[in-house]
Parts: sequence; structure tokens; C-alpha cells
Amino acid sequence: MANHSQQQNATSIFPLFSASECIAWLSLFGMEAVAIVALNAVTIIVYLKERSLRKRSMYLVINQAVVDMLLGASLFIDYWILGIRCDLWTINPLSNPLIVFINVISSVFDTASIINLATISLERTHATFRPFKHRLAKKKVFGAAVAFVWITAWLISASLALQRFELSIFRFLQYSVFLFCLLVIIVSYSSMSIKIVCGSQPHHHSATRREEKLTKILFIVTVASLLLTLPILTLRIYELVVFPSTLKMIWGRTYFRLRYSLLLLFCSNTLVNPVLYTFRMPEFRRSLFSFFSCRSQAHLSAQVFPLNEL
Repeated sequence: MANHSQQQNATSIFPLFSASECIAWLSLFGMEAVAIVALNAVTIIVYLKERSLRKRSMYLVINQAVVDMLLGASLFIDYWILGIRCDLWTINPLSNPLIVFINVISSVFDTASIINLATISLERTHATFRPFKHRLAKKKVFGAAVAFVWITAWLISASLALQRFELSIFRFLQYSVFLFCLLVIIVSYSSMSIKIVCGSQPHHHSATRREEKLTKILFIVTVASLLLTLPILTLRIYELVVFPSTLKMIWGRTYFRLRYSLLLLFCSNTLVNPVLYTFRMPEFRRSLFSFFSCRSQAHLSAQVFPLNEL
């Protein structure tokens, strides 16, 4: 939920924090951004490298890793803006087109993340209630679902370009989509839980057991992501009602400390997925260890047989 609506006056304010506090915040942003990009990049490589993980039902999971990686990369925008606000580096005042571009880009990945989680919940619901039709679904259906996530995210985020006319209705639109996705996730996983517990599915079937196991893993991933997202979503909705300028006057620097803390907390949800995949998915864990062992063996081989001595 990285909102950059204050960029336009970033260079007109006195240093936001002391130099030491600014460096501490920048260190946190930098380390988290690097960790997010690195871990999700490895996750994407493992999914694409391992044939058993490239199933149609995993397309949205792979897309989630892509969204998370790009979300981590967008955290560098906050890193850059915070440095400006702290007067650690100076640039010319940001132009309006650049402000609009930053607002749109920073919103795309936030929006795509929550929409993708909702789409995953719908896909899992279909797999639970219509397992045979789900297995017969073609790849283009899952590809269309991925395209839907990105197209919808771009359309919603592009509407924020009109915020320069102070039309906060478009921000309400974005958060309404977030709340609708949250409702879809809750209803989907609740119905699946009832179906799995009370239904008469053939649990002895290996394919059914695999689908249920994947559903449970993705449910844990979704819950963890939502728990880390809801605090900053609550703050953003509260800002729409009270207005950020009023909050700044009342809370002062405490407001910005809370804002940056919740932003770091929100972005940490992109670190949860690779960790949960490692502990909960044996196929992913084996492929991950195989990937690193191959890399280390290749590194040792390069040391033992340097190319320039051949």
C-alpha cells in the first residue's frame, strides 16, 4: 500500500527525521527491498526450473512471486523519496508527470498482489468443488486469469492519475476493490473449509489429497499476507476520512514513523511466501536445495579448473 501522494512537497519540507534516524530507516528499507527481490527471484527460478512445479494450477502462484518481486523493487521508490525528505540528497522539485507516474507504478503492484490472492482463492474453490473440471481446464484459462490480474491492476492504478485534481473518489475505488477481494478470499476459503470437513470427497484419491494440501498451503500464505496488509490498509482508509494533512498536524513525526513502520510490515508479507513454500512444500524445498547445491558445485568447479588456465 505504498502511497506516494506526498512526493510533490517532498523537497519543500525541513528534514523529516534526524540524520541518524533517517539512516536507520533507509537501512531498513534497503535491506528489506534487497531481501524481497532476491528471495522472490530465487522462488521464480525454482518454479520455472522444476517441471513438477510448473503445473497449470501453479501459474497464479508463480505470478504472485513475480508481483512480490516487483513490489520489493518498488520499495526503492520509498527509499529514494525518504532520502529526499531527510535532505540526505537533493534534486530539483519533482514534476507533476513524474509524480503521477510514481503514484501509478507504486499502486500497480499493491493492487495486483491483493487481486492475485483473490484469484488464487477462486481457483482453489473451483479445484475443491469441481475437481474433475479443474483438471481438464486448459492452460489458456490460467493464462487468462494472470492477464486479468495485471489488466485490472493497471486500470485501477491508472485512474489514480486523476488524483492531481483532488478526486479522492479514485482512491476510494482502489480500496473498495481491496475490500471486495478480502470478502472474496474469506467467502472462498470458508466454503472450502466446510466442503473439506463436511463433504464426501474421495480422500483416498492421490490427486485430491495433493489439491487439498496445496489449498491449505495457499490458505496459510493468504492469511499471513492479509494480516500484514490490513494495518496499512486501515491507515490508508483512515487517511481518506481524516486527511493526511490533519494527521501530520496532530501527530507530527509520530505519524510518519507509524506510516513507514506499517509500510515495512506490509512489504514483509512478500518475504513470507518463499519461507512458507520452503517449509510446507517438499517439492519446492527439494528443488531449492538442488538449485543451491548445483550453484555451489559450479562455483567449486570454476575454482578448481579456472578457464584462463585451460
